[in-house]
Amino acid sequence: MVSSAAGLKAATAVAIFAVLVMSSQGHPRTKPLCSDCPSLCNTNCSAVIAATCNSTCSPPVAECDRCKSQVLQGCCQDFCSSSHGTSSYSCCPSDCIGGNCTTCSCDSCNAALQDRCTFACSMHASDLARCEGCKNGVGQQCYSPCISACNDHCVKKDC
Repeated sequence: MVSSAAGLKAATAVAIFAVLVMSSQGHPRTKPLCSDCPSLCNTNCSAVIAATCNSTCSPPVAECDRCKSQVLQGCCQDFCSSSHGTSSYSCCPSDCIGGNCTTCSCDSCNAALQDRCTFACSMHASDLARCEGCKNGVGQQCYSPCISACNDHCVKKDC
């Protein structure tokens, strides 16, 4: 947890630094216009949130892949070894019966993947709550310091 906190602080510092060095809409100095601070911080903090929370907000890859592999293996073996299927079917790879069926692309097997692996490949309520918690926490840790730093270093628009 210490390393993710350090990473978040570094990412936030980069976001704040990016805001401070960006020039704004043709302004001759490298400081942003004060009126641009909210949008600059939103943009930069969105990138920090996406980078920091990416793995937390992604569906469970290993569980999904395991489900797909098992369903596809069984379905394609059944299809290719049935009286209706032979290895001449385009969806049946030549080693389907005794070997690897991961390249099988039968419509019925694709439907079975959809039916049987939807739950394994989806974000569940606890996953979604953890994702939202990450986004909210990182957003709060990034946005306020960014706005403060930007406001401290921005240029008011000349009339």
